[in-house]
Amino acid sequence: MKNLLKALAQFQSECPAIKKNSDNPFFKSKYAALDAIQHHIQPYLTKYGLTVIQPNHWTDGQLFVKTIVHHVDSGEYIESAFPVVTQKHTAQDYGSAVTYAKRYSLTGALNIIVEDEDDDGNTATQGATQVSFKQTPVPASDDKPWLNKQNQHWPVIVEALKEGKTDIKRLRDKYKISKATEAELTA
Repeated sequence: MKNLLKALAQFQSECPAIKKNSDNPFFKSKYAALDAIQHHIQPYLTKYGLTVIQPNHWTDGQLFVKTIVHHVDSGEYIESAFPVVTQKHTAQDYGSAVTYAKRYSLTGALNIIVEDEDDDGNTATQGATQVSFKQTPVPASDDKPWLNKQNQHWPVIVEALKEGKTDIKRLRDKYKISKATEAELTA
């Protein structure tokens, strides 16, 4: 992670705070819109060889926005998952909730400073009802990397499992492992 962390440190030391540029008339508040954040950070990401992708994905019946920050030259990356919580389960509600999750996940992953506290989260939480699908709590962030095929140690780990030099329990102590990856490794 040496190259990625160096690039992130350079990015964070140079990228200025972003100003809130949008109004939420319902809560009489201001926030930094996703497109403004993306345009604001892009030159600094490019300068330090970083790229960000934010796909949506389902895990155990819960929709998440995954934020993956890649260091282009080294292939090193970090990722986080932010739950998408909706109230009305309409397309517009999902779109709003995904945008909200992307904004918070992006600013959190890159440690982007937004002037003043971003307070439009009231929309996502006020009057929220239990969603109709099973919710899975997001595990607390820790320093363990994800174990998947993109992990540089994947071939060595697969071989060690085949030879009985390690097992899933030991791997879980060292890595975060999705159920799908675990099923693939134990098949």
